[in-house]
Amino acid sequence: MKNRIYLLVTLLAVLFFAACEDVYDHVAESPQAYEQEAEQTISGFTFALGSGVSAPVVFTEEDLEDATPLEAIKTTATPTLAEGAMVKFIVEASDTEDFTKVVALPSASDLNAATVTAADLNEVVKSLYGKAPNARAIYLRATYYIVEGTASTQMPTPVVLGPVTVTPVGPVIETEYYIVGSINEWNISNLTDYQFNHSGNDVYEDPYFTILLNNLEGEFKIVPKSSKEAASWDGVLGTSDATALEGELKADGGNLKVEEPGWVKVTLNMMEYTYTIEIIGEMNLTLYVPGGHQGWAPDVAPSLYNRNFDFKFDGYVYFADAGTEFKFTSQPNWDGPNYGDGGNGTLSDDGGAGNLVVAEAGMYKIDVDLTANTYTMTKTEWGLIGDATDGGWDNSTPMSYDPATQRWSVTTTLAAGTFKYRANNAWDINIGGDINNLTYGGDNITVAEAGTYIVTLDLSDSSQFKGTMVKQ
Repeated sequence: MKNRIYLLVTLLAVLFFAACEDVYDHVAESPQAYEQEAEQTISGFTFALGSGVSAPVVFTEEDLEDATPLEAIKTTATPTLAEGAMVKFIVEASDTEDFTKVVALPSASDLNAATVTAADLNEVVKSLYGKAPNARAIYLRATYYIVEGTASTQMPTPVVLGPVTVTPVGPVIETEYYIVGSINEWNISNLTDYQFNHSGNDVYEDPYFTILLNNLEGEFKIVPKSSKEAASWDGVLGTSDATALEGELKADGGNLKVEEPGWVKVTLNMMEYTYTIEIIGEMNLTLYVPGGHQGWAPDVAPSLYNRNFDFKFDGYVYFADAGTEFKFTSQPNWDGPNYGDGGNGTLSDDGGAGNLVVAEAGMYKIDVDLTANTYTMTKTEWGLIGDATDGGWDNSTPMSYDPATQRWSVTTTLAAGTFKYRANNAWDINIGGDINNLTYGGDNITVAEAGTYIVTLDLSDSSQFKGTMVKQ
């Protein structure tokens, strides 16, 4: 009798499978867009999402420590099974219902249901989407078997259910971090000059924060934005080995320490809560641009900035007249090395080298690479681009340059939305992120309320580009 039941169930499954298009080809060609599927019936078996995932799941650290199983898939109806027989599952997860990317989800089978742990489900979601603690949609696919004793029969058509909404536990990443320590007399109330730089993008997409400081020699810790605003030592981050140049950041850790003078670069990876310290020593971060545009005075000349300690400098200089001559100097005087025309886009530090010449009037982005002694100049006209602007994401709203204020500006209507600054109505040069510390390729800038605005862009300080947005 048992063999007849198994044979009947298998034949029904085979007939069902043969009568349909290939399951995976069909789904891949035309993925369904649907709300959470309540039940799925295959060959007399009816499956549904289990009680542990049928509603949106938001995990906490306590959940991950709890070994109580969560019901993920349950069997709500089966053909007549022999006494003692049960349905067993092997479960997989994906971020799409066509299962292009598949991750195994460890599970246990009991009472014709598949259960998982919170910790395993949390890890699967992060492996599919990354560590950001955002609500994620995943699909569950189970190969199922009829098991009796030591014998099992695999059914030919897997069950697919979902989407399941899961918010994983992720690291806390704040939008700003600061240094407090010997360099600022451990004054947690005044950290303005010791903020880490960041791209301005989503911190879970870009979890890296960097800072360049001269004479950081001594001990220090890392201050998150929330601790700074509260002027509180709660949440301040340290480490377990003060003199290590890399390691883990811990809320209860001791001080970090730099034992050498000169420039230091500190990088935080807040996705992993780790740090690295690069001892650079002595290096010039500024290249001055004296010339006919400002009276050949290096001490008051516009400058270029070495952002990455790689001997590569960039910045913006306005030349009011075509044919203006200029040079680069390594000091705000003529005492150090200075660089003139070496021909064909190269530089020469020979004292007899001729001056460089700008062909047309305008503001230029100047890039200098002293590892190769080369330079390039790109004339720029700036504008606004984004869904908050009249031109949307297709055409820039032009800005005008005022040499007296050294700012680009435009008075324009902006909708609630976002925008960026970009040069030459193209994407080769664009900046965004924090409007008080704009960065190349930074995130979009938010306009909270529609209206008429005066928007400005100040590129005169090559180490910190700034903008303003004032509603009229």
